[in-house]
Amino acid sequence: MTRTTAPSPSPSTRCQVCAARQNCLIGRLPRARQVRIDPWIGEVEFHKGDTLQVEGVSTEVVRPVKLGTVMLTRQGPDGVARPVGIVGRGHLLGQWRLLDLPTGVGAMALSSGRVCELPASALGGPWLQDPVFLAALHSGMAHSYSRLADWAQIMRLRGLPRQLVATLMLLEEEQGAGAVRLPSHAALAAVLNTTRESVARTLRQLETDGFIRRIDRWHAALSGSHRVVFDDAALKG
Repeated sequence: MTRTTAPSPSPSTRCQVCAARQNCLIGRLPRARQVRIDPWIGEVEFHKGDTLQVEGVSTEVVRPVKLGTVMLTRQGPDGVARPVGIVGRGHLLGQWRLLDLPTGVGAMALSSGRVCELPASALGGPWLQDPVFLAALHSGMAHSYSRLADWAQIMRLRGLPRQLVATLMLLEEEQGAGAVRLPSHAALAAVLNTTRESVARTLRQLETDGFIRRIDRWHAALSGSHRVVFDDAALKG
C-alpha cells in the first residue's frame, strides 16, 4: 500500500466532502470531534490483491474504507480462509484493535482504492470514554455485522440468478451509485461458491431477461424490475 499526503488544506475538510462519511466512523462524528482527530488521519492507497488485514493478527491502525471494494474472509475448521462477504466505502477495518481483540476476519482488496488510516492508540483512552464516539463506533460495528448477515442470507437464496441480483443490490448500497462496479467473475464465484463460467452465463441471462443492464465490462445497473427475480414465477429454479 502507498501512503499519500492528505490534500485537505484545513482540519476536517476531507471528512466533510468525503462520499463515505455517512457510513464512516469518523465521518459520523460531530465536526468538533473530527477536528480533534484530523491531525492523526493519513490516507493510504491500496491496489487489487493487497492484503488489508490478517485474521487473528492484531493491528496498530484502524482503517475506514474511503474508496474501493474489499473481500472479507474467515478461516474454517479446516484452516482454509474462505470469502464471507464483499464490503466497500465506510467499512471499518481494524475495529477489533479498539476492543483489544485479535482481528476477526481477513480482508483483501478486490480493486484499487483508498483507506483513511489512524493509529489505534490515538483512538484509545479518553475517546473510548466519549459516549458520542462510542455511539459512532457501535453504529459502525452494527453495520458491519448486519452486512455479514446480509451475505449469509444471500447464500440461502434459491438459484444463482437470485443470488447475483441480491449481490448487486448490496454492492449498489455499498458503492452509493446506480452503476455498480463489478468484482471479477472469479471473486463473485468465490463468495457465492460457484464457478466463473456460471457467474458469466447467469449475468448474461439476467441482462437478456431485463433484470440488469450492462454498461461496460466492469459496470452494471439494476433495472426497475429487478425485484421480480425473487418471485417464484419469474425464474425456474
